[in-house]
Amino acid sequence: MQRLAFFVLLAALGGAILVAEQPAPAGQPARAGQPAPAGQPALAGPYTSAQADAGRAAYMSSCAGCHGPDLLGGNEPPPLAGNNFKNAWRARTTRDLLSYSQTMPPDTPGSLSEQTYLNIVAFILQANGTPPGPRPLTPTTIAPVAAEAAIVTPGGGGRAGAGRGENPPPPPPPRGVTVAGEVKNYVPVTDEMLRHPDPSDWLIARGNYQAWNHSAL
Repeated sequence: MQRLAFFVLLAALGGAILVAEQPAPAGQPARAGQPAPAGQPALAGPYTSAQADAGRAAYMSSCAGCHGPDLLGGNEPPPLAGNNFKNAWRARTTRDLLSYSQTMPPDTPGSLSEQTYLNIVAFILQANGTPPGPRPLTPTTIAPVAAEAAIVTPGGGGRAGAGRGENPPPPPPPRGVTVAGEVKNYVPVTDEMLRHPDPSDWLIARGNYQAWNHSAL
């Protein structure tokens, strides 16, 4: 009887090992601790784990006072994580996010080092679900900010859509009314104009990124 119980236990353990080592089905990304199918590259993001770790510390010391330790923003500071952030930044890239971050903190814009801003961007990407990768984020990196579109395959072989190894779906058409014609005297607003606005022309609420809320005398 003891010998029979031993063989039953041995068979159960063997089945458990086979289940644990079974790879993910073809066409689906491997989960944590699960080997990827042969020929399927592991998914990777546009930053490294070390960058995100350094970015967390920099964010907590330089950004959390306004945007919150949970990155969800406040009454005026916008959120840097969650659905509202992803919807606002879905069509923009990591280079855009880096440029925006360099206008902060509001009282001393551009006061951090370029590497510190890159680390903060990496932390924001991580907070929004984009996984790390083997290559560090650089000023020349151009990757979508939205997590489901920012995943890339090693070697730069293209982006994977929604983590399924497919191309991402095309962006939705713009909302609102489109009117054909020409706007006379149209002057596009640039980042430089927003950073150093004309005192006589308020382009954003409260005048500038520092929210002075008054015109220079």
